Formats: sequence, structure tokens, C-alpha cells
Amino acid sequence: MLNLRNHRALLSAVGAFVVAGAGSGIAWSQAERTSEPADVLLDAVEHSESTMRDYIDEISGRFDEIEATSDAGQQQELATALMADVPDLAEEARADVLAAKEDAQAVTLPDGSELDRARDAYMAHMDAWIAEYDEAMVSPAGVVEIEPTVNETFDQAVAAFGRTQLDADQEERAEQLLTD
Repeated sequence: MLNLRNHRALLSAVGAFVVAGAGSGIAWSQAERTSEPADVLLDAVEHSESTMRDYIDEISGRFDEIEATSDAGQQQELATALMADVPDLAEEARADVLAAKEDAQAVTLPDGSELDRARDAYMAHMDAWIAEYDEAMVSPAGVVEIEPTVNETFDQAVAAFGRTQLDADQEERAEQLLTD
């Protein structure tokens, strides 16, 4: 999952301005896939990752717009607009990640299997983002600094999926979805 680790300098420099611009991301689709549990789980991961990327892209795009503006008054207007938009952006992203989490939880997997552990690790990542969205809804300025738990849980999920025995297509898909 693309994270804000690579944007730390930008986020720190802009500091008080909060971000939320336009973005695309992975185009989550509900294309028919086999009903194999790994595929259904990867569908949930794709939905979640797409949502997270769209949120990050929106925020980063808005930060870029603020930073590119040289007029202090216009910067303030853009920052104010962003602060006003962050709660709604976070609420929408939270709802989508919660829906993806429900889909992931609904997948029937053998308890204790590598795929079950990968799901648990990824659901911890979803929970970290849900907490991040909750915080952004009440304190929009907090969007500037993403909690380390988000990146830590992502790294753990990537490692857990790396230990699973997926078929070649599923493995490739997981790698694409979970690219940092």
C-alpha cells in the first residue's frame, strides 16, 4: 500500500495545512472472480487498498496544490477548504474500509492457516486506517501526520501474505496490491 512515508518531508514542511485532493488509485472492481477463498480475500484487500490510495492521493494532491500556490491568501483559502473537507473524506474512506473488512471477515478459512494469519494481519492494517480516519473526522489537522501503526501493520500484512501458498496469479495480484 502506498503510504505517506515517502512524503514525510512534504507533510512536515506544510505542517498546519491539511490535505485532501483528487486522486485515482487502484480501480476496485467487482469483476467476477472465482469463489476461491484467497480470491475473495484479495477482492477485499483490493477494495481496501483502493480506498486507502484514493484518500492518500486526494490529500497529497491538495497539499501539492497548497504548496504550488504562492499567494498566502489563496494558500489559506485552500487550507481552510481542505480542513473543511477532511472529515467527509475520512468518513467516506472509513465506510469503504469497514465494508472491505466485513468482506474479509466473511471469507471462510481454516483457523490458523497461513492465509488466515495473513487476513488477520491485513485486518489489523485496516483497523489502523479506521483509527486514522476516526481521528481525521474529529481533528482534521491530524491528517498531516499518519500514525506509525499504519505503516507497521502494512509491513506485517505484506510479510504475512508473503508466507502464504497462493497460486501464481493470486501471488502476483497480492504483490501488486501490497506494493509499498
